[in-house]
Amino acid sequence: MIKLSDEDDKRKIFIDITPSTLLKNPLRYHAGLWDESVEVVDVGDKAAAFIQSILQSSKYNTHTSTGGMVETYDDVRVVAQLPKPQRPRRVNGRYCPPSTIDIMGRSPKVSLTDGFPILIASEESLNELNRRLGEKGKDAIPMSRFRPNIVVKGLREAFEEDTWKAIQIGGVDGPIFHIVKGCPRCKQSCTDQLTGERFDEPLVTLGEFRALNPKNKEDVYFAQNVVLQPGSGRKSRKISTLNSIAVGDSVRVLTRGNPVWDIDSVQAE
Repeated sequence: MIKLSDEDDKRKIFIDITPSTLLKNPLRYHAGLWDESVEVVDVGDKAAAFIQSILQSSKYNTHTSTGGMVETYDDVRVVAQLPKPQRPRRVNGRYCPPSTIDIMGRSPKVSLTDGFPILIASEESLNELNRRLGEKGKDAIPMSRFRPNIVVKGLREAFEEDTWKAIQIGGVDGPIFHIVKGCPRCKQSCTDQLTGERFDEPLVTLGEFRALNPKNKEDVYFAQNVVLQPGSGRKSRKISTLNSIAVGDSVRVLTRGNPVWDIDSVQAE
């Protein structure tokens, strides 16, 4: 179950995206994601109508705000990846340590994210970025601009996560995650998710101290891409909580090493 809500959380709906429910939905598409074709399933009219109603409001509808025709956005749909697709997307195996490869020699699966299933960032790194922005008289930005799945705090220094190789979250029975490469940031980090307005920051300031790839000085890095070690995590608990983590769980760094940046010289867009 996922929640869709407006920015004030005043309007919200809940959508069932359990595999059994998704497989019953008949409307399927092949969606383009970078240079790949991904099998997705429409999650229903309720979700589509909710998103369409937000886009139709005058705050988001530029046609309405300028006195022109009202855009209905009736072609906007909400989709999820089809459970057990025939050709699942997989992480680039060149970044994956052996312990993340399954018995068939395959790298971990990834759904509708860019290239990796999990992104981790630290509050200390964001604080350092915002400190530099503040020195220029610019506004601080929220962590949501970088869209991490996991946010940690209490590190000794900013960007310490660059040197992590494996971590365990939630104690000795918790899942093990492998930090595989830095995340190059695109213009999405400069976009206010509530208004759609786009700025120059934080890419300009990140470019002053986070252009770390010797193959491509145009890319700037914030946060780390992560994959899960298969079979790890809370085996002593019931299967429904396998690999689960929760807010407040402890993070233990198992191994450290040199940071990894993009192997290929491909600039983030």
